Amino acid sequence: MEIKNSSILIAIILVIALPTTTMVVAYMLTKNPALRPLARTLNDEAIYRGEAVATEIVAHIRWTTGRQKSFTQRELSNVVQRAFRAHGVTARVVFETADSSDPVSITYQVGRNKFGPLRINRAGDAVNNAIAVYRMYQMSAPVRR
Repeated sequence: MEIKNSSILIAIILVIALPTTTMVVAYMLTKNPALRPLARTLNDEAIYRGEAVATEIVAHIRWTTGRQKSFTQRELSNVVQRAFRAHGVTARVVFETADSSDPVSITYQVGRNKFGPLRINRAGDAVNNAIAVYRMYQMSAPVRR
C-alpha cells in the first residue's frame, strides 16, 4: 500500500514539475527569453531581438588563471554587488575565465555604455559613472500604467 501511494505522489510531482523543468533547460541552452518560464519581463523579447537596450548594470570580470590572487570569485562578486547596493542599485556579475598572467580586470556595462576594463584595485573608480548612466536610463524609460 505504501509503495502505491509513493508512486502516485512521484507521478503527481513529475506531471507538475516536468514542463517547467523542460522550459528551464531549453532557456539555458538557447538563451531565448520567450522560453523562460514564470520570469518574463515586458521587454525581454525586444532585448533578445536587439530592438531595445537592457538597462541593468552588468559587471564583466575577466578572471585570469595564471597568477595568484588573495581573493576568490565569490568574495569579489560580493564586494562588487555591495558597492552598488550601497547606492540602492543591483548589479549582475559575470565572470569570464582567461588563461593569462594579466591582472584581473573588470568592465561595467549599462545598456550600450561600457566603463573599463579596469584593474580590480581601480574597480571603484567607475561605480559612480555606471550608476549615473543607469539612472539616466531609468529616467528616460517610458512610464507603464
